[in-house]
Amino acid sequence: MQTAIHHPHTNNQRLAAELDANPRFTRKEAAAYLGLADKTLANWASTGRYGLKYHRCGKKAIYMKADLDAWLAEQSGTQAA
Repeated sequence: MQTAIHHPHTNNQRLAAELDANPRFTRKEAAAYLGLADKTLANWASTGRYGLKYHRCGKKAIYMKADLDAWLAEQSGTQAA
């Protein structure tokens, strides 16, 4: 029975590819991407307003670009013309 050996270099390449495909933003970066103040995103996160997805990493909030793009698409679909 052979055991697969994982090389750190291979794992780093995989992580880099994943981050390229779906970048992660800090709250400040996410706010800039959305054209909002970072305090607005902090408020939305604490109240649950608008349901914008984020992940906690210690004390930091991390926003995935794919989630921000999906949220933007949802918002543009619900606004009156």
